[in-house]
Amino acid sequence: MQAVIQLFQGPASIFGTALLGLCVLCALLMNELTKKKKGTVSVALQAKEVEAQEEEEEDGRDQCTLVFGTQTGTAEKFAKTLKSQLESAYGSTTAFHVVDAEQYKAQERLSKETLVIFLVATYGDGEPTDNAVDLHDYLVEESGKVDYAELPLDGVSFAVFALGNRQYEHFCSMGKTVHKCMSELGATPLLAMGTGDDDDDIDRDFDEWSAKFFEALKDSELFEAGVTAQVTTESVPAYSIQKIMDAPASSVNKIINGRGDNVHSPYLAEVTCVKELHGDASDRSCVHVEVDISGSQAGYEAGDHIGVYPENSKDVVKKAAELLGKPLDFCFSMTKDDRFEDLGEVFLPGAMTLEFALTHFADLLSSPSKAALKMLSAFATDAKERERLVMLCSVDGVAEYDAYVHVPKRSLLEVLEDFPSAKPTIGAFFGSISPRLQPRYYSISSSPKVHPTSVHITCAVVRDVMPTGRVHNGVASTWLARVRVGQKIPVFLRSSSFKLPQNRNAPMIMVGPGTGFAPFRGFIQDRRADSTSAEMLLYFGCRHRDHDFIYEEEMKSAVEDGTLSKLELAFSREGKSKDYVQHHIEKDGSHLWM
Repeated sequence: MQAVIQLFQGPASIFGTALLGLCVLCALLMNELTKKKKGTVSVALQAKEVEAQEEEEEDGRDQCTLVFGTQTGTAEKFAKTLKSQLESAYGSTTAFHVVDAEQYKAQERLSKETLVIFLVATYGDGEPTDNAVDLHDYLVEESGKVDYAELPLDGVSFAVFALGNRQYEHFCSMGKTVHKCMSELGATPLLAMGTGDDDDDIDRDFDEWSAKFFEALKDSELFEAGVTAQVTTESVPAYSIQKIMDAPASSVNKIINGRGDNVHSPYLAEVTCVKELHGDASDRSCVHVEVDISGSQAGYEAGDHIGVYPENSKDVVKKAAELLGKPLDFCFSMTKDDRFEDLGEVFLPGAMTLEFALTHFADLLSSPSKAALKMLSAFATDAKERERLVMLCSVDGVAEYDAYVHVPKRSLLEVLEDFPSAKPTIGAFFGSISPRLQPRYYSISSSPKVHPTSVHITCAVVRDVMPTGRVHNGVASTWLARVRVGQKIPVFLRSSSFKLPQNRNAPMIMVGPGTGFAPFRGFIQDRRADSTSAEMLLYFGCRHRDHDFIYEEEMKSAVEDGTLSKLELAFSREGKSKDYVQHHIEKDGSHLWM
């Protein structure tokens, strides 16, 4: 039996590394990738972009654009860090602009760039991130019809830092595509493409590439060196904050209910089930959550993803408000300040309390970027604290930043505690210091053929002790464990390329350790609904039969009714020697690969 191997995300170790899941399918049976394009930018936003471009043209300095494509916020963090470092070296002669790939008008702007820097992540099985789909498609289309006698980007220089995960087959595919297309269009690479591996140490990868980037930029003489003035509280990009007194409760903290079919339009789905999947003897937790999507405009197939917008815990939010020196019930509205073009769109158009804003929109438990530390330094009234923050975010402070922030995984909340004299304004905190809390993605663990109006989530709850001694509770996973039936949570659905074979009678071999089983639960439900007699094998692994054998009864029932032809179980911590799924695959090798 010939087979094609597809990797899938999961938490367990396979073949000696943290393989994230494995599905072996018969040859030529996988679907074509399904991609959703994002909605067009509003007319109002386009007008703002035109105004911003006119302002750039009026600026007497050279211009340089940093374009980020991100799914989790890391590429955006790196873009802002690189901008901060560039401004320190070239800011008086060159204006640097960080632009979301979704808002970058490549057709209008690329040919006008002196230097354009792309920091782009790859999502799933080699796909562009949601916000970079249009950029990807434009570059591929234009490079495909280029006339080599007249290269449209001749004279344009570019650099690419690609973000990915080596556990996936198409590592940094988006970055490679951008680099290839830009070269084919006639642009000149400033240096070799950099790659960051999220499965290893992506921050170190970025630092190493950044050092090479600055060396190449200096040698290129594209821009004239010129250090900017020290950052001040007035120069920190900040939202305009309007304090609101006596606002009607009905008008405060209102989240708009969206369609649920994309990241920009989450649907408020009602939670209909929450249950613990681990046994009483387990010292860990894994929850099963079901949400009702019947009122949304989104649909799904087995293997697709659900995105959820999580909330920070009350304790974390309370601590953050104390460090900012503001009461939780401080009520305000937020607007963009026209002086700061790099600010993202406001996350809520109306009135909100500080508690609500910190709960839903501030990434408080991730490590702060160097750009964030630079902005925070402007608000430090203690000279020693300010001096140290400036060092941490400087080009010369790479080792110190690594030792203080990166290696110990120190959170933004902990940094605020360590620098008590630095109390940023609310507008500056949300505009330049705290990253936006990003949605989390989970493999849907149900099939629409069985649950057409419900989506199931299987989530391992994260609880780790950080090197600083802080107990880190995963923001999204602990929040999902806290939600209650009847509560409404913002979700959206996203198509995945990880699908059942089109041929419903094709035999399947599935390997899903731990929560890596999630999509296969949907596949089993799908096959059962089709009443197919095709061979379907499952290799499942966990630590202990009595601790973390999730969905045990469902797996056994699938064997009994014939949906599963075979169920192989590996319990790694029960015997004298470790027993993993790869041992069972090796044992059955003659059957699997004949």
